[in-house]
Amino acid sequence: MTTIVKAWIPSEDYWSLHPMMKEFNPAKAFYTKDKSKGKQDSSKVMWAIAMLIDPNEENMIRNQSEADKKKLIAIDYLDNEKFNWDAKEVIDLREFYIKNCLTLAEKELVRYLEKLEQRGNFISKQDYTMDSYSEKGGLVKGTATQLDKMMIDSGKIFSEIEAIQEKLNKESISGHLKGGAAESASESGEL
Repeated sequence: MTTIVKAWIPSEDYWSLHPMMKEFNPAKAFYTKDKSKGKQDSSKVMWAIAMLIDPNEENMIRNQSEADKKKLIAIDYLDNEKFNWDAKEVIDLREFYIKNCLTLAEKELVRYLEKLEQRGNFISKQDYTMDSYSEKGGLVKGTATQLDKMMIDSGKIFSEIEAIQEKLNKESISGHLKGGAAESASESGEL
């Protein structure tokens, strides 16, 4: 199974390529309230959300950090470097996209990558310190052991991410067809 977003053509109208998205809230309300010509504004925001979140292999920026993706999308795609990714409407659309457009493995991958990025940011901001004693003789615990353990554990998390990515590769190779149809004997190589 792969994401609902099959056609990665951000220059095209998102709603025309993915009409089912506009049938359910909050995407439906977002689409309906858009008064721009051809619903261009809401289409661009939906593409921006897809580019930010979707791990689809067609999404060429999928491997960048979230901060880098947000900046790139806002400046180069939306032409709005002040685009508010934290607006409630955008957050709701992002959650809707994750919940309804991604497979279980893709959802798992997105969440793992988000947490691994937060973990990496946290670790990089910490100073290495050794245990020491205060002037009053009390032990002041250092961070070196904890940071080393966190970095080793990050490697284990990365291994989990690789396993999820392998699941996704198998999903995309397995040849799922539209509407859940089964492959014909000739399509599956039986003939």
